Amino acid sequence: MSIFQRLFRVGKANVNAAIDKMEDPVKMIDQVLRELDEDIEKVTAAVTSQIAVEKRFERELQEATEIVGKRDQQARQALASGNETLARDALADKKRHADKRDALQVNYDRAKATADKLRAQLKEMKTKVQEMKTQRSSLIAQAEAAKAQERINKTMSGVGVDNLGATFTRMEEKIKQMHDQADAAYELANEGKSLDDKFDQLEKDAKHTEIDDELAALKAEIEGQKS
Repeated sequence: MSIFQRLFRVGKANVNAAIDKMEDPVKMIDQVLRELDEDIEKVTAAVTSQIAVEKRFERELQEATEIVGKRDQQARQALASGNETLARDALADKKRHADKRDALQVNYDRAKATADKLRAQLKEMKTKVQEMKTQRSSLIAQAEAAKAQERINKTMSGVGVDNLGATFTRMEEKIKQMHDQADAAYELANEGKSLDDKFDQLEKDAKHTEIDDELAALKAEIEGQKS
């Protein structure tokens, strides 16, 4: 298992543990993202070190290759000058650097393959973390909706629909009872009046009606003059 897979497995375990404990989802998401950012920094440092190893082998390989070519030219030059001993020394050093070059080629190829693999894994890790950051707002919105639904459920379970219905029924009965009491009081008040009192009240009501009619007629007249 690569270091990247281990990191993401740990992150997933933290998420599952937090969900099981019913922790604050928003804080949990932010904490996981912070930890992943820190892990990316550590992994980036490790990848950088591996790339440095690759570059060192590449440089040494290039130097060895150049010396091999140089010694070959020097051996040819020495032979052309009639110095066979010097040519032999040049070829011996060429052989030594050629062996070194071949060993460095193997090390360089291995280091480059490892570095390329780590580069790809780091890129994939960064992509996944970026996707998580992009989804953060959506996840938080879902978490808030779930919390709101939970609060509503708790409230409704505490009050109860049946209790609410019963409360409104009692309120309705109370209001009807108040109306009945008012009607009864009015009826009793009228029963206590004499016949003359009732006629007096009737005349008062008639006078009020006449005044209201006259007021309405006056308003109509004034409105007619304006128009």
